Parts: sequence; C-alpha cells; structure tokens
Amino acid sequence: MKKANNLILLVLLSASQYVFAQKQYQFTVDLTQPQNDELTVNLLTPAFKQKEAVYHLPKIVPGTYSINNYGSYASNFQAFDKKGKTLNVERTDKNSWKISNANKLHRITYQIDDTWDSPEIQEDVFEPSGTNIQQDTNFVLNPFGFFGYFQGMERMPYEVTITKPNGFYGSTSLVNQNKNAASNKDVFVTQDYHELADAPIMYNRPDTVWLKVGNADILVSVFSPNNKVSTKDLAADIKPVLEAQKDYLGGTLPIDKYAFVIYMSDRKDLTRYGALEHSLSSFYYLPETMSAEQLSETMKDVAAHEFFHILTPLNIHSEEIGNFDYINPRMSQHLWLYEGLTEYAAHHAQLQAGIIDLETYLNRQEEKIETARTRFNDSLSFTEMSRNVLETYKDEYSNVYQKGALIGLALDLRLRQLSNGKYGTKDLMRDLAKTYGKNKSFKDEELFDKIAQLTNPEIRDFFRKYVEGGEPLPLEQLFGAIGIQFDPAGEKKEVEKAFGVNFALVPGSKTIMIANASNATDLGQRLDLKAMDQIVSINGQPFNLDTYASVLQNYDEQYKAGDTVTFVVKRKVAEDEVKEVTLTADLRETTITYPTLVPEADATAQELQLRNSWMGQAGR
Repeated sequence: MKKANNLILLVLLSASQYVFAQKQYQFTVDLTQPQNDELTVNLLTPAFKQKEAVYHLPKIVPGTYSINNYGSYASNFQAFDKKGKTLNVERTDKNSWKISNANKLHRITYQIDDTWDSPEIQEDVFEPSGTNIQQDTNFVLNPFGFFGYFQGMERMPYEVTITKPNGFYGSTSLVNQNKNAASNKDVFVTQDYHELADAPIMYNRPDTVWLKVGNADILVSVFSPNNKVSTKDLAADIKPVLEAQKDYLGGTLPIDKYAFVIYMSDRKDLTRYGALEHSLSSFYYLPETMSAEQLSETMKDVAAHEFFHILTPLNIHSEEIGNFDYINPRMSQHLWLYEGLTEYAAHHAQLQAGIIDLETYLNRQEEKIETARTRFNDSLSFTEMSRNVLETYKDEYSNVYQKGALIGLALDLRLRQLSNGKYGTKDLMRDLAKTYGKNKSFKDEELFDKIAQLTNPEIRDFFRKYVEGGEPLPLEQLFGAIGIQFDPAGEKKEVEKAFGVNFALVPGSKTIMIANASNATDLGQRLDLKAMDQIVSINGQPFNLDTYASVLQNYDEQYKAGDTVTFVVKRKVAEDEVKEVTLTADLRETTITYPTLVPEADATAQELQLRNSWMGQAGR
C-alpha cells in the first residue's frame, strides 16, 4: 500500500512538473562551448494551442531610445517538436520568426553573435546595452541580446540556466536559485520577460565588493582586462554618493539589492563609453585608460545618475514603460522625468550632502545652460521631443541631460517658492512613488494634472509653458528667489583648447587627417590647420587610430595657458609633393560670453531661507 501510494504520488508529481514546464520559458546557454565567437541558445517552449507562433528578439529596449535590432545577431534559427522533427520557420524581419504548426512546438535553438565585435553585422548598439562573448575571459549577457519571447506571451515566467566556466561568477541583480555552491550552473527565475530583460549579467573571474547602504545590499563588480582598475577603489568612490542618495530619499532606499556591473575596456579605438540603467542594476562600459582621478569623478557622477533610476522608472513610470513593446514601441512624453529629473537629483543630492560645494554645482549648471541653448533646439516642446525621439528628434535626445536637468532644477525651485521652502522635487518623487509604485503605471496625458493635484494648482501652468510649450525656463527669476544672480550673457575667462576641426580616418589606414577646418577656432587658425593635413603627432606623441584617445586626454588634462601646442602634419605642398610640416601655437586665456551664476552678497533673509531649504541646510 505504501509503495502504491508512492507510485501514485510520483506520477502526480511528474505530471505536475510537465504541466508547469509547458507554462514557462526554459532557456539554457553553455558559456563553456562558444563556437566562432557565438553561443547556442536553447529554449523549451511554453505550450501553444494555436497553429502559428511568432518569436521576437527586441528591436529596441528601455533606456536606449534608439533602434538596435538584436535579432540581427541571431542565426541558424530552428524549431522542433517533441520527437525532434523540424518545424517550418519563416524569418519575417530582422527580429521575428514565424513558426508553423506551433501546437506541436517543443523546442527552439539558435546561435547568437555578440554585438561588441561582430565583423559582419552593421547595427549601432551602444556598448552598455550590448553583449560580449570572450571565451574563458568574459561574457556580458544583456538578456535582451540573447533571449526573446513569443508574441503576446511576454508575461509568462522565465527560467534561465547558465553553464559557466570553472571559477567564473555571474554578477547581476538576479538571485541564483541553484544553492549548490560547487555547481557550475546558475539558475535564474523571473516572473516575466520584462524582469529578465531588466537584469544584465557579467561572467568572469570575480573581483567584487558588497556594500551595505541603509537597508540595501549593493554589489560592485569590475572586470579590468589588464587589472588596472580594482573594485575596491571604485566601491570607495561610489559609497559616499549612495549614502548621500539614501539620505536624500529620507534615510531608506526603495530596494533591497542593487548591482553595479562595470566593464573596463582596453580597446584603443574606443570612441564612446557610458552606462545603461536598469531597475535594480546598472551596466558600465568605460575606458581602462582613464586616469584614476578622471575615473573616480566619472563613476561618482554616472553612478549617481544611474542609481537614481531606482525611482524612475522602477517606481514611477507610464504605461509606455510598464507595458514596453520591444518591437513597436510607443515613446512616453516624459523624458524630462525619467532622465531629466534623475540627472538633476544626482547632482542636487551631492550638493545637499556636501560632496560638492555650491560653486561647483553652479558651474555644472552653467555648462548645462550653455549646451542646451547652443547645441539643441531650446524652443522645442520637451513632451513633443520625447514622443518622437526615435526618429524626428533623435538628435535632440542628449538634451535630456542638459535642459531636462534644468527643468528638474526649475521645477524644484518653483515648488519651494510655492511652499515657502517646505516642499521640493524629492518630496514630489516620494509622493508619486506612493501614488503609483512598481506595479502601477500612470497615463501619460494625466501626469501633469496629478502633480498639480499633489502639490499646487499653479504648478500646472509651469508644465504648460516650459515643458509642453517651448518658452524659455524662467531661470533668472527662480535663481533670484534664492539670492543667486543669473546673467545669461556674462563673461568668463578660460583657456581655449579646442581646435574646431573635424578629424577623419584616411581610408584603408589608421592615419587620422583633418577633414574640415572651416570652423577652426582662434587656436586652430593660429596653428594653421588645413583640410587634408595628415596628422603625424600632437605634442610629440604619435597620433593615430590607436593613440588618439589617450593623446587628446593628456592634452586636455595637462596643458594650460602659456603652453605650446605642436602639430606635425604631412601636407601636400605641390601636385606631386608632400612634406612634413611642424605647426605651433601658444594656449591663451580668452574671455568668452557665457551664462554665469553668482551668489549675491546682499541676498535678503527670505532669499537665504529659501536657498538653505534648497541646499538641505534649513535649520542648521
């Protein structure tokens, strides 16, 4: 009787597991078996009743605001029934595969190339949102670059099993469900595709540090191919910023765990770097050649920005974000909130914590004001730009870190004006997070009215004029209210280091030439730089594709007023004659027209009270 009962129980358990397996995605990837710099992805699929199913890899992912076409990196896509018989598959576009007889579908498999160094695929994927396959060394798995979903089935559970090389560790915000420490398999389970796609994983031999910040456990993980950067040093840079943000948010964090995943690149031709935010982690792609001081400052500023995304979009987001469509996305009109207010808070928190002083903070705002008004369309509606950022206004996107942050600053100062210093944007973010939260999205068109309801009816007019409309932000008035004089056309002295010329590669070589000198600065003109000059060296250092980044960085960091700048160029002086020419000029301090922000010596008591409130010094 006991044996019979056990047999019945075993049958029931097996049946239960079989049914459950048909209601989830079960992915496996073996990192120990790359072939030709590609990995094989296997999926035991959910069960289908319909005759046709469409599998997608994303065309776009949250936070990038650009088309990436991750499906371009997939090849040899095959579908099978339970008996191993192949099913008909039609690739309908770069990111989609239509499978016939889907009611018989049991398994699919495909190969994935990495985005960082694929020689044949021409998609412009920003490295922090990309993937890396470096056998026995490093694997960067942004999940949306490897794993997809069936159309209409994004909300089903996912189980992903990764077989890793001996000694490797997977740095991620996800929790490894395999508790066998000796196992070479990691098992990650998420409630749906959105949660999986939101959690990058980096595999390599570990260099990690765990920090405790308030109630949260913070992982800092660094891969530095030449061991030039240590996790311990970067963790020491990050922690004071996180402590400041914890205090900024009221003493606690709305998360229990967070991961800073940092890849230091030793590419000599590196032309861009940065980070991509996620709800519970952020991924960084930075040059290993940075000086210790520059890397420290970069990490503080970038980490401060990315970490604040634990509020937006994790706890405050529109339906366009909460139900993100990876193939046919609808863009929210609130980039001022997701990126702009986040950028503002990242710097404001450092000011309130004393990590930076008021002069440093105001200098940063001067830069943002100047950049916003000279490099972007300062009269463009920010909501209109946000809605159409993928195509019509893609060149305006970077303004979210300039004018977007200034919108956050102006909103904060206006809220404090209306509340006599008692209420600002950090209070607003707290109230919005309480109103909505992780699992509740707001309607795009209702947010401004909701903010006015939570704060003050007059704030609705602020959004109507300066965010929905294209009126210039009332910075002079708002800064004046806290006793800071804003001069939109003030004067500053600085050393002119820019050349004002365009560089380009000589076709088929690593030699860099001057492509255009028509906009040369005074320095560029005094150097007599000309179009078609092939640069041999700058300041005695060879200047080519492999060295240009370090040469320009050294120039920017080391040279000062009075120093001599020297170019050696190959110049065509006759139809059949090219000569090496040495060009020199001294760096000069110059007076430029620039927006200036200067605290007033005779600020009134009311202005000082409001300024102290804004700086977090009220009552001190």
